[in-house]
Amino acid sequence: MSRKFAKIRPNVWKSEKMRNFSPNGKLLAMYLLTSPAYSMIGIYEQSKVVAQKHTGLSVGDFDAALAELQAIDFVRFDEETEVVWVVDMALTQVADGKLSEPQQKGVINELCRLELECQFPFVNEFIDRYKPVYPFLPDNAEELSFE
Repeated sequence: MSRKFAKIRPNVWKSEKMRNFSPNGKLLAMYLLTSPAYSMIGIYEQSKVVAQKHTGLSVGDFDAALAELQAIDFVRFDEETEVVWVVDMALTQVADGKLSEPQQKGVINELCRLELECQFPFVNEFIDRYKPVYPFLPDNAEELSFE
């Protein structure tokens, strides 16, 4: 998805999660919401080395901030593949509720790309979490097909 559609709402600063983060946690959270590697559904490759370079966080500070974000399920990170899932990102980057047909196709196609082409982690977890909000999603990743 084009970066021109990315949005960070000002009320992010009022969220309980963000208020409770340490300064480094806030920096890493904002970075992951705006990363150049960004995906509209929040699942994307994110090298730790690149994120550390962009944020200026040391290895120790980065790992502590990442652990903080993981502890409250703001983000999930797969160490082996360096794939991140910003768990609630789809709610702000796709739509909050009813999606148009093109938006639905976009979500399905992005999930297909991640699952079928890239074999990324978190696709089934995404479906489980968002199926109540996005009823057009299949029951699991095995049922995905490009639209």
